[in-house]
Amino acid sequence: MADHSSRATTERTDAARPWPLLVAVGLAGSEVGIVVDLVPVAVAGLVVFAASVAGVLADAEYVDRPLTLVTTFGAVFVVVGGVLAAHGTGTLPIAPLEPLSGLTSRGIALVLAGLVTVVGAGLVRAREPTQRPSDPHDD
Repeated sequence: MADHSSRATTERTDAARPWPLLVAVGLAGSEVGIVVDLVPVAVAGLVVFAASVAGVLADAEYVDRPLTLVTTFGAVFVVVGGVLAAHGTGTLPIAPLEPLSGLTSRGIALVLAGLVTVVGAGLVRAREPTQRPSDPHDD
């Protein structure tokens, strides 16, 4: 019988990755926050959702730069939220959205989530160590 207890593995298994749980928590939090009209909960849920989806795609090696994807999510949140808020205030009437109510606060939640997501991605990008080109004389 072989003893495998001394073999150390540094790579986590798929079951140990946090992304699927965070996607679910972010999606549920954003939905609860939007439906119940709790803007901070909606904003936090959308930010967690955007970051965790980028994490899933980065782990699966579908994207090389997850921060770019997170920034794109944030920009989409801002645009969609802006349209919803403009419709809710009567600035931009959109016929299919007429029977819906409460779009102003939901749009504001999306805009805030987008801004927090973009700013957060920018802060993370700024904290990344800069990669300087290798100098051939540094041998």
